[in-house]
Amino acid sequence: MKIIKGNEFDKLSLKKQNNFTGIVIWGSGSQYYYPNGKLHRIDGPAYVSCSGYVQYWINGIQTSKEAQELYYNLHKLKGLI
Repeated sequence: MKIIKGNEFDKLSLKKQNNFTGIVIWGSGSQYYYPNGKLHRIDGPAYVSCSGYVQYWINGIQTSKEAQELYYNLHKLKGLI
């Protein structure tokens, strides 16, 4: 997965940001996981702040850790991951 610094993400055109796939790490250390321009991650938090605060996102929708784990396990059972 492509990893870029936040200021490089800011320089991407809006069209490229909306289609970006990779991890954006800001100067503070905060991390955002984007497949196809939406916050999304099924094997952990899609947002991790520099202080350790986390948020779970699936397809651009914020969810709970429990819902994310259920989503992950269902995909694993179906053989999608």
